[in-house]
Amino acid sequence: MRFTIYTNPQTQGPEGDLEQIDISIEQAIRATEAGFDGIALTEHHASGYNTFGDNVVMAAHLAPQVRKGVRFVLAILVPPLHHPMRLAQQCNLIDLLTRGNVIIGMGAGGSPLEYHSIGRDPKRRHDHMMEVLDVLEKLLAFKPGDPPYRWKTSYDEGILSTRVMPTSFLPRLRLARAAQNDQGVIWTAQKGWYLMTARAPIEEIAHRFKLYRAEIEKAPVDAARKADMLEWSSLARQLVVDETDVKAEAHARRIIDRLADGVKRSWSAPTLDGAGAPDFTKAHLGISAEDPDAFLRGAMLVGSPSTIIRKLEEVRAAGVQHIKICFNYGYMTREEANRNLDLFLAEVYPRFTAQVRVAAAE
Repeated sequence: MRFTIYTNPQTQGPEGDLEQIDISIEQAIRATEAGFDGIALTEHHASGYNTFGDNVVMAAHLAPQVRKGVRFVLAILVPPLHHPMRLAQQCNLIDLLTRGNVIIGMGAGGSPLEYHSIGRDPKRRHDHMMEVLDVLEKLLAFKPGDPPYRWKTSYDEGILSTRVMPTSFLPRLRLARAAQNDQGVIWTAQKGWYLMTARAPIEEIAHRFKLYRAEIEKAPVDAARKADMLEWSSLARQLVVDETDVKAEAHARRIIDRLADGVKRSWSAPTLDGAGAPDFTKAHLGISAEDPDAFLRGAMLVGSPSTIIRKLEEVRAAGVQHIKICFNYGYMTREEANRNLDLFLAEVYPRFTAQVRVAAAE
């Protein structure tokens, strides 16, 4: 199983921003020095759900600081919130700066506050995502000498006559999609993209990965690419580990309560048309922190070290080869976040690295 540190810190206010960003950088470096294979970074702008906000800039900052071979995972970029030409340029640039060690995830996002802050309509977020992705792929495929490409989306338009600069490092970018249902999983596999998923019980996760593996066999990519897609497609989980299951769950429930308050603020924010709340459902997000029991079961790994080991074995048995784990989440202090990572690295992670060493020896 591959492990990626998933960095998605929250802060109570502007006075805590710098510290949370520093913690994110420190933990990303510590985890990869300990052997983690990747660093996952999220995109948020105004909802308070990610302090550093811009995952492309953060990846560019971290790339020269981590050991060679660490793979960055942008989980996710939200296409409707971007100008397609600028998005194409960012994708190529981060691929170049990481020497091809990046998986660029795409998804429609979940917070209406993000959409309203950038002047987008959250009610049409999926349609607009597909619209931008269609243009993005054509921009990335454009070569010097091709006929000019005139493009248009619901918010932007332009014409490309030369090429997107810079070029990418890889001939083909590693693209992924966040999918929460069968239709999205099938589309992702058929495109030859990596799968990112989260916020569902392990039984549902197992179903998604089984479906993805079946569809991958039909995808128009070579065997090496298919193997890499299966190895790096991922499940995201927030983690709370403590000396006992009781202590861990008590801490997790405090985190969930704080997150639920944030969700309520996000979903009740004013909209561009003056309505008091968006008219689409939180079901698009999967499990919400407003349902604590469901969130514990379907979005988190919570327990003592031995319990976390057992739950990770269940994840692996579900067909997941790569897990993204968030250690700093729900307004944790520096001490809480570091203790979370310390316990995992000391008492959980060695169990899985030892298995890798045994397998290599055999």
